[in-house]
Amino acid sequence: MRLALPQPFEDLDHTADVGVRVRGASAEEALARLVLALGALLAGGGPVRADESARIAVPGGPGLAGTAIALLRELLYRFATDRRIPAAVEILRLGEDGVEALVETGGYDPAAHADGLDLKAVTWHLARLEPEGREWIGQILFDV
Repeated sequence: MRLALPQPFEDLDHTADVGVRVRGASAEEALARLVLALGALLAGGGPVRADESARIAVPGGPGLAGTAIALLRELLYRFATDRRIPAAVEILRLGEDGVEALVETGGYDPAAHADGLDLKAVTWHLARLEPEGREWIGQILFDV
């Protein structure tokens, strides 16, 4: 399943960091929504036109939360070095050993994305990617 911006997420109230919580019918959907929440925070509500696509594979663990952190850290690194914002994503494979995703990105535009957050890191604090009832919950705090 391919998901694209915009996607719903909840803001987690946290004193020093920015946190998001997402819900999905599967672990893959919840992780895809975490990726797009990252994109929305970086874009600051501005539009992101996907013009590049990359197949990204990263090792994971411990647990699915560790795998989610690994993917988000890779995408934040790509933003820091290449100024690419995730605009659409399809999780191709997900496990405790790693993840493979097809991520479409758009370039950072200083005018359109001026309200974007300056995220420094993806943290372990309160990180989750786990089932809760009939759905999956993904939750991440970003250091600002």
